Amino acid sequence: MTPRLRWLILGSALVGLGVASASTWVHYRLLTDPTYISPCDVAAAFNCSQVYLSPYGSVGGVPVAIAGMLWFGVVALIAGFGRTDGRPSAAGAYLMSLSVIGLAVSLYLGYVSFTVLKTGCLLCMATYACVLVILVLSSRATSVPIGSLPGRIAGDLAGALSRPPTLAASLLLVAGMLALVVLFPREGSLDLSATDTAQPPTAQTVSTTPGDPSADPFTQWWSKQTRIDLGIPADGARVIVVKFNDFLCGTCGRAHFLYKPVLDRFAKSHPGAVRLVVKDWPWDVSCNFNAGRTIPGHEAACAAAAAARMAADRGKYDEMATWLYQQGRSAQDIRATAAKLLGVTDFDREYALKLQDIRRDISDGGALGVAGTPTYFINGVRINELLQPAQFERAISLELQR
Repeated sequence: MTPRLRWLILGSALVGLGVASASTWVHYRLLTDPTYISPCDVAAAFNCSQVYLSPYGSVGGVPVAIAGMLWFGVVALIAGFGRTDGRPSAAGAYLMSLSVIGLAVSLYLGYVSFTVLKTGCLLCMATYACVLVILVLSSRATSVPIGSLPGRIAGDLAGALSRPPTLAASLLLVAGMLALVVLFPREGSLDLSATDTAQPPTAQTVSTTPGDPSADPFTQWWSKQTRIDLGIPADGARVIVVKFNDFLCGTCGRAHFLYKPVLDRFAKSHPGAVRLVVKDWPWDVSCNFNAGRTIPGHEAACAAAAAARMAADRGKYDEMATWLYQQGRSAQDIRATAAKLLGVTDFDREYALKLQDIRRDISDGGALGVAGTPTYFINGVRINELLQPAQFERAISLELQR
């Protein structure tokens, strides 16, 4: 390689390394901070969070972005320490081979992003561009035939590592990548539900008899629960109840009708003190690729989530939610009810407008390790199973006393 070509390839590799590092950082924040919103989530058509948290964003729990960092790091090493005297060397052949592999992976990931996930990732697209530039540049490098690489790779590697600067840089890259792979949090690592007692006491142990309240088994259990700040504005409330919900989930509907009288009573006795926040987690891969697969009977769950948001815009959320829990099963029925109840004339257009917020809820759920619906959080205390109404009411009362 000529010095000019080497610097061009090295510069492109360092830019790609920086972009891949930014992607890794965004993925890390999404898994560790449910309040984090990626700066590249600019619209439904470009949503990095949905891409990173989908099954295609990681391999074996390791983010694809880390593999990108390794690829750009290796390219930078070859370009940075390759021969620059203008004579033929293997550096160009190695770079060309890596570039072909990188382009193939980029084409596959781009296909998945736009065709399967139906959303783009700006940071990913930037890495694809860097790979393409490196491919074009490496094709211009004077090099040995690519077919000769298998027979000389061992010798070339030994020769490169015999030079202290190359060895030090290589060890630093390998150590850094291994540390990232080992230490990077896996999806659901933000699940802070570990407690001294895995199951809440039975409903019968929620005591209402006079005496020391701290002796109540449910109170003791509740006091041991781990809390996490979900970053949801209180808006004057003292208790925030968060529900990750699928409107076509039978248990979600059951919880809605069980807890509604409880919440209504608190609305009368403590106006504005208890706030319910419903977040979407539809078991429908058309908008939620964290679901893994669409659960039978939930094929219209994404449409249901969007319809509920359309109803909220028109002040008819309760009517739509009640109908969805009781009758909403097909996309056709949901569209018809949205038209009749809400006056929606272009469901597809409004669905597209709601999709980004739905996916943001899904990203939050992925970071929190949501694996079932409904999943509740009461002032940050995760509820792993459906509480009895008496337990649900007691938990809120205890939070109001805190």
